[in-house]
Amino acid sequence: MKLFRLLAMWCFILGATAGLQPVQAQPNQTEVEFSSAPQNDVEMADTLRQDGKIYVVVVVLLTVLAGLIVYLITLDRKVSKLEKQMRE
Repeated sequence: MKLFRLLAMWCFILGATAGLQPVQAQPNQTEVEFSSAPQNDVEMADTLRQDGKIYVVVVVLLTVLAGLIVYLITLDRKVSKLEKQMRE
């Protein structure tokens, strides 16, 4: 059950932060670049957003994550059941 509580807390935090917008710098502040290499936009991400395929990527990632969570929960239940049988 500790695993279930941990996963529930993690999902709550992830869900609470999913709707947050990135913080924008004020217009009168200057931004500092820490890299000496020129900063280019990520072309692949822009293309995926324009084509609407980014949503497919997000859905696949969420499906895999949900599958892992369900697997860990069922595994935790099985282990707990075996531990209970060992005590008896």
